[in-house]
Amino acid sequence: MMSFSHDEIQAAGPAEGAALFVVRAAISPTDAGQLLAWTQELEERLELGGRAWTVGRGRRLAGYATLDPVPGLPGVYDLEGGIVPARRRRGLGTMLLRHLQREAAMADVRQLSCRVVGLQDAAAQFLLRRDFYVEHEECLLQLFDLDGLPPLPAGLPGEIKMFPLTQAVGEFVRVYEESFSAMPWSQPYAAAEVAAALARPEDLLFAVVEGIAVGVVWHELLPDGRGRIEPIGIARRHQGRGLGRGLMLAALHDLRRRGARAVEIGLWRQNTPAMNLYKSLGFLEVANWYYLACDPEGLKAE
Repeated sequence: MMSFSHDEIQAAGPAEGAALFVVRAAISPTDAGQLLAWTQELEERLELGGRAWTVGRGRRLAGYATLDPVPGLPGVYDLEGGIVPARRRRGLGTMLLRHLQREAAMADVRQLSCRVVGLQDAAAQFLLRRDFYVEHEECLLQLFDLDGLPPLPAGLPGEIKMFPLTQAVGEFVRVYEESFSAMPWSQPYAAAEVAAALARPEDLLFAVVEGIAVGVVWHELLPDGRGRIEPIGIARRHQGRGLGRGLMLAALHDLRRRGARAVEIGLWRQNTPAMNLYKSLGFLEVANWYYLACDPEGLKAE
Protein backbone atom coordinates (compact mmCIF):
# COMPACT_ATOMS: atom_id res chain seq x y z
CA MET A 1 0.00 0.00 0.00
CA MET A 2 1.27 3.48 -0.81
CA SER A 3 2.06 5.65 2.20
CA PHE A 4 2.68 9.43 2.32
CA SER A 5 4.40 11.24 5.17
CA HIS A 6 2.90 14.58 4.05
CA ASP A 7 1.31 16.04 0.93
CA GLU A 8 3.44 14.17 -1.55
CA ILE A 9 3.54 13.00 -5.18
CA GLN A 10 4.69 9.51 -6.09
CA ALA A 11 5.17 7.78 -9.41
CA ALA A 12 2.75 4.90 -9.86
CA GLY A 13 3.14 1.63 -11.73
CA PRO A 14 0.96 -1.37 -12.61
CA ALA A 15 0.99 -2.52 -8.96
CA GLU A 16 -0.94 0.62 -7.99
CA GLY A 17 -3.59 0.11 -10.69
CA ALA A 18 -6.34 -0.90 -8.27
CA ALA A 19 -5.65 2.10 -6.02
CA LEU A 20 -5.75 4.45 -9.00
CA PHE A 21 -9.05 2.92 -10.10
CA VAL A 22 -10.60 3.62 -6.67
CA VAL A 23 -9.49 7.25 -6.83
CA ARG A 24 -10.72 7.57 -10.41
CA ALA A 25 -14.11 6.14 -9.38
CA ALA A 26 -14.34 8.67 -6.54
CA ILE A 27 -13.77 11.50 -9.02
CA SER A 28 -16.13 10.17 -11.69
CA PRO A 29 -18.51 7.35 -10.65
CA THR A 30 -17.47 4.15 -12.38
CA ASP A 31 -18.86 0.61 -12.38
CA ALA A 32 -16.72 -1.48 -10.02
CA GLY A 33 -16.99 -4.32 -12.52
CA GLN A 34 -14.59 -2.39 -14.76
CA LEU A 35 -11.72 -2.72 -12.29
CA LEU A 36 -9.93 -5.61 -14.01
CA ALA A 37 -10.33 -4.17 -17.50
CA TRP A 38 -9.12 -0.72 -16.41
CA THR A 39 -6.07 -2.02 -14.55
CA GLN A 40 -5.12 -4.16 -17.54
CA GLU A 41 -5.56 -1.16 -19.82
CA LEU A 42 -3.39 0.95 -17.49
CA GLU A 43 -0.66 -1.68 -17.58
CA GLU A 44 -0.72 -1.65 -21.38
CA ARG A 45 -0.61 2.16 -21.43
CA LEU A 46 2.44 2.17 -19.17
CA GLU A 47 4.14 -0.41 -21.39
CA LEU A 48 3.54 1.86 -24.39
CA GLY A 49 5.30 4.82 -22.78
CA GLY A 50 2.61 6.22 -20.50
CA ARG A 51 3.31 7.45 -16.98
CA ALA A 52 1.19 7.76 -13.84
CA TRP A 53 1.40 9.61 -10.53
CA THR A 54 -0.57 9.82 -7.30
CA VAL A 55 -0.84 12.57 -4.72
CA GLY A 56 -1.88 11.99 -1.12
CA ARG A 57 -1.15 12.26 2.56
CA GLY A 58 -0.66 9.46 5.06
CA ARG A 59 -2.47 6.40 3.74
CA ARG A 60 -5.06 8.45 1.91
CA LEU A 61 -4.77 8.95 -1.82
CA ALA A 62 -6.17 12.31 -2.85
CA GLY A 63 -5.74 12.23 -6.62
CA TYR A 64 -3.94 10.85 -9.61
CA ALA A 65 -2.76 11.82 -13.09
CA THR A 66 -1.65 9.92 -16.17
CA LEU A 67 0.16 10.94 -19.34
CA ASP A 68 -0.13 8.80 -22.47
CA PRO A 69 1.60 9.34 -25.82
CA VAL A 70 -0.84 10.08 -28.64
CA PRO A 71 -0.30 7.66 -31.54
CA GLY A 72 0.91 9.39 -34.68
CA LEU A 73 1.74 12.68 -32.92
CA PRO A 74 5.32 12.52 -31.60
CA GLY A 75 5.78 14.48 -28.39
CA VAL A 76 2.04 14.93 -27.71
CA TYR A 77 0.65 13.33 -24.53
CA ASP A 78 -2.92 12.97 -23.30
CA LEU A 79 -3.51 14.13 -19.72
CA GLU A 80 -6.08 12.48 -17.46
CA GLY A 81 -6.62 12.78 -13.72
CA GLY A 82 -8.13 14.72 -10.89
CA ILE A 83 -8.54 15.19 -7.13
CA VAL A 84 -11.26 13.45 -5.11
CA PRO A 85 -14.02 15.92 -4.09
CA ALA A 86 -13.26 15.78 -0.36
CA ARG A 87 -9.64 16.89 -0.88
CA ARG A 88 -10.14 19.69 -3.38
CA ARG A 89 -9.28 23.35 -2.79
CA ARG A 90 -6.18 22.45 -0.77
CA GLY A 91 -3.63 23.07 -3.51
CA LEU A 92 -3.12 19.38 -4.28
CA GLY A 93 -4.36 19.67 -7.86
CA THR A 94 -2.04 22.56 -8.60
CA MET A 95 0.88 20.74 -6.97
CA LEU A 96 0.25 17.61 -9.02
CA LEU A 97 -0.21 19.50 -12.29
CA ARG A 98 2.93 21.58 -11.79
CA HIS A 99 4.87 18.38 -11.08
CA LEU A 100 3.62 16.86 -14.35
CA GLN A 101 4.44 20.00 -16.30
CA ARG A 102 8.01 20.00 -14.94
CA GLU A 103 8.43 16.29 -15.67
CA ALA A 104 7.10 16.82 -19.18
CA ALA A 105 9.43 19.76 -19.81
CA MET A 106 12.47 17.78 -18.69
CA ALA A 107 11.42 14.88 -20.94
CA ASP A 108 11.11 17.23 -23.95
CA VAL A 109 7.39 16.58 -24.26
CA ARG A 110 6.12 18.94 -26.96
CA GLN A 111 2.52 19.28 -25.79
CA LEU A 112 0.09 18.12 -23.11
CA SER A 113 -3.49 17.66 -24.30
CA CYS A 114 -6.68 17.27 -22.27
CA ARG A 115 -10.24 16.80 -23.51
CA VAL A 116 -13.02 18.71 -21.73
CA VAL A 117 -16.74 18.80 -22.41
CA GLY A 118 -17.22 22.55 -21.90
CA LEU A 119 -15.00 25.55 -21.34
CA GLN A 120 -16.98 26.56 -18.23
CA ASP A 121 -16.49 23.15 -16.56
CA ALA A 122 -14.48 23.21 -13.36
CA ALA A 123 -11.72 21.07 -14.90
CA ALA A 124 -11.45 23.36 -17.93
CA GLN A 125 -11.33 26.49 -15.79
CA PHE A 126 -8.68 24.90 -13.56
CA LEU A 127 -6.43 24.11 -16.55
CA LEU A 128 -7.01 27.42 -18.34
CA ARG A 129 -5.74 29.25 -15.25
CA ARG A 130 -2.57 27.13 -15.26
CA ASP A 131 -0.94 27.63 -18.66
CA PHE A 132 -3.40 25.63 -20.80
CA TYR A 133 -5.16 27.16 -23.80
CA VAL A 134 -7.92 26.09 -26.19
CA GLU A 135 -6.17 24.12 -28.94
CA HIS A 136 -9.23 23.12 -30.97
CA GLU A 137 -12.90 22.15 -30.84
CA GLU A 138 -14.33 18.88 -32.16
CA CYS A 139 -17.89 17.94 -33.06
CA LEU A 140 -19.90 14.75 -33.38
CA LEU A 141 -22.43 14.62 -36.22
CA GLN A 142 -25.06 11.93 -36.75
CA LEU A 143 -27.30 10.92 -39.63
CA PHE A 144 -30.56 9.27 -38.57
CA ASP A 145 -32.45 8.93 -41.87
CA LEU A 146 -30.54 6.50 -44.06
CA ASP A 147 -33.64 5.77 -46.14
CA GLY A 148 -33.52 9.26 -47.63
CA LEU A 149 -29.98 9.02 -49.01
CA PRO A 150 -29.30 10.53 -52.44
CA PRO A 151 -28.19 8.02 -55.08
CA LEU A 152 -24.53 7.52 -55.86
CA PRO A 153 -23.40 10.39 -58.10
CA ALA A 154 -22.92 9.62 -61.78
CA GLY A 155 -19.94 10.77 -63.80
CA LEU A 156 -17.28 10.64 -61.08
CA PRO A 157 -13.72 11.02 -62.46
CA GLY A 158 -12.83 7.52 -61.26
CA GLU A 159 -14.28 4.44 -59.58
CA ILE A 160 -14.80 3.21 -56.05
CA LYS A 161 -12.96 0.00 -55.18
CA MET A 162 -11.95 -2.29 -52.34
CA PHE A 163 -8.56 -4.01 -51.96
CA PRO A 164 -7.28 -7.16 -50.20
CA LEU A 165 -6.14 -6.61 -46.61
CA THR A 166 -2.40 -6.00 -47.09
CA GLN A 167 -2.90 -3.71 -50.07
CA ALA A 168 -5.76 -1.89 -48.35
CA VAL A 169 -3.63 -1.11 -45.30
CA GLY A 170 -0.73 0.20 -47.36
CA GLU A 171 -2.94 2.30 -49.62
CA PHE A 172 -4.81 3.76 -46.64
CA VAL A 173 -1.59 4.95 -44.97
CA ARG A 174 -0.36 6.53 -48.22
CA VAL A 175 -3.65 8.22 -49.17
CA TYR A 176 -4.18 9.51 -45.64
CA GLU A 177 -0.73 11.12 -45.71
CA GLU A 178 -1.41 12.71 -49.12
CA SER A 179 -4.76 14.01 -47.90
CA PHE A 180 -3.94 15.42 -44.47
CA SER A 181 -0.19 15.93 -43.98
CA ALA A 182 -0.56 19.72 -44.21
CA MET A 183 -3.66 19.91 -42.00
CA PRO A 184 -3.63 20.71 -38.27
CA TRP A 185 -5.92 17.73 -37.58
CA SER A 186 -3.57 15.25 -39.27
CA GLN A 187 -2.78 12.30 -37.00
CA PRO A 188 -0.75 9.86 -39.13
CA TYR A 189 -1.43 6.14 -38.93
CA ALA A 190 1.19 3.39 -38.84
CA ALA A 191 0.48 0.34 -40.98
CA ALA A 192 0.52 -1.93 -37.92
CA GLU A 193 -2.01 0.32 -36.19
CA VAL A 194 -4.37 0.18 -39.17
CA ALA A 195 -4.04 -3.59 -39.51
CA ALA A 196 -4.83 -4.08 -35.82
CA ALA A 197 -7.89 -1.81 -35.86
CA LEU A 198 -9.39 -2.79 -39.23
CA ALA A 199 -12.18 -5.29 -38.66
CA ARG A 200 -12.51 -6.20 -42.34
CA PRO A 201 -10.73 -4.90 -45.47
CA GLU A 202 -14.12 -4.11 -47.01
CA ASP A 203 -14.47 -1.32 -44.43
CA LEU A 204 -11.98 0.71 -46.50
CA LEU A 205 -13.39 2.11 -49.74
CA PHE A 206 -11.03 3.82 -52.18
CA ALA A 207 -11.58 6.37 -54.93
CA VAL A 208 -9.36 5.20 -57.79
CA VAL A 209 -8.42 7.47 -60.71
CA GLU A 210 -6.42 6.04 -63.62
CA GLY A 211 -5.53 3.00 -61.55
CA ILE A 212 -4.24 4.97 -58.53
CA ALA A 213 -6.05 5.30 -55.19
CA VAL A 214 -6.51 9.00 -54.49
CA GLY A 215 -9.19 8.92 -51.78
CA VAL A 216 -10.31 6.69 -48.92
CA VAL A 217 -13.13 6.35 -46.41
CA TRP A 218 -13.06 4.10 -43.35
CA HIS A 219 -16.56 2.99 -42.40
CA GLU A 220 -17.68 0.30 -39.97
CA LEU A 221 -20.78 -1.12 -38.34
CA LEU A 222 -20.49 -1.06 -34.54
CA PRO A 223 -21.86 -3.88 -32.33
CA ASP A 224 -24.74 -1.69 -31.13
CA GLY A 225 -26.00 -1.10 -34.66
CA ARG A 226 -24.52 2.35 -35.20
CA GLY A 227 -22.41 3.07 -38.24
CA ARG A 228 -19.22 5.09 -37.93
CA ILE A 229 -17.25 6.90 -40.62
CA GLU A 230 -13.77 8.20 -39.83
CA PRO A 231 -11.57 9.21 -41.48
CA ILE A 232 -12.39 10.21 -45.03
CA GLY A 233 -9.81 11.96 -47.19
CA ILE A 234 -8.99 12.89 -50.77
CA ALA A 235 -5.42 13.56 -51.94
CA ARG A 236 -5.02 17.32 -52.23
CA ARG A 237 -4.47 17.41 -56.00
CA HIS A 238 -7.77 15.56 -56.55
CA GLN A 239 -9.97 17.59 -54.22
CA GLY A 240 -12.89 19.60 -55.56
CA ARG A 241 -13.93 16.94 -58.10
CA GLY A 242 -16.79 15.32 -56.19
CA LEU A 243 -14.79 12.31 -55.02
CA GLY A 244 -15.35 13.04 -51.32
CA ARG A 245 -19.12 13.16 -51.75
CA GLY A 246 -19.00 9.98 -53.83
CA LEU A 247 -17.02 8.12 -51.18
CA MET A 248 -19.31 9.34 -48.41
CA LEU A 249 -22.41 8.18 -50.23
CA ALA A 250 -20.84 4.82 -51.07
CA ALA A 251 -20.04 4.28 -47.39
CA LEU A 252 -23.51 5.40 -46.28
CA HIS A 253 -25.29 3.14 -48.76
CA ASP A 254 -23.15 0.21 -47.64
CA LEU A 255 -23.91 0.88 -43.97
CA ARG A 256 -27.63 1.08 -44.74
CA ARG A 257 -27.41 -2.25 -46.57
CA ARG A 258 -25.74 -3.77 -43.51
CA GLY A 259 -28.52 -2.55 -41.22
CA ALA A 260 -27.07 0.55 -39.57
CA ARG A 261 -29.75 2.46 -37.67
CA ALA A 262 -27.72 5.70 -37.61
CA VAL A 263 -24.27 6.88 -38.68
CA GLU A 264 -21.85 9.12 -36.77
CA ILE A 265 -18.79 11.03 -37.79
CA GLY A 266 -16.43 13.31 -35.85
CA LEU A 267 -14.50 16.31 -37.14
CA TRP A 268 -12.71 19.49 -36.14
CA ARG A 269 -14.94 22.57 -35.99
CA GLN A 270 -12.42 24.38 -38.23
CA ASN A 271 -12.81 21.83 -41.04
CA THR A 272 -15.43 23.88 -42.88
CA PRO A 273 -15.45 21.96 -46.20
CA ALA A 274 -16.08 18.64 -44.42
CA MET A 275 -18.75 20.21 -42.18
CA ASN A 276 -20.55 21.58 -45.24
CA LEU A 277 -20.42 18.20 -47.01
CA TYR A 278 -21.79 16.26 -44.04
CA LYS A 279 -24.61 18.71 -43.36
CA SER A 280 -25.59 18.70 -47.04
CA LEU A 281 -26.18 14.93 -46.66
CA GLY A 282 -28.43 15.41 -43.63
CA PHE A 283 -26.00 15.02 -40.72
CA LEU A 284 -26.88 16.93 -37.55
CA GLU A 285 -24.50 18.10 -34.84
CA VAL A 286 -25.26 16.23 -31.61
CA ALA A 287 -22.24 16.93 -29.39
CA ASN A 288 -19.07 18.95 -29.16
CA TRP A 289 -16.00 19.07 -26.93
CA TYR A 290 -12.71 20.91 -26.63
CA TYR A 291 -9.05 19.98 -26.41
CA LEU A 292 -6.95 22.14 -24.13
CA ALA A 293 -3.20 22.16 -24.57
CA CYS A 294 -0.08 23.17 -22.67
CA ASP A 295 3.43 23.57 -24.08
CA PRO A 296 5.77 22.39 -21.28
CA GLU A 297 8.91 23.66 -23.04
CA GLY A 298 7.96 27.22 -22.16
CA LEU A 299 7.71 26.32 -18.45
CA LYS A 300 11.27 25.02 -18.01
CA ALA A 301 12.51 28.30 -16.58
CA GLU A 302 9.72 28.54 -14.00
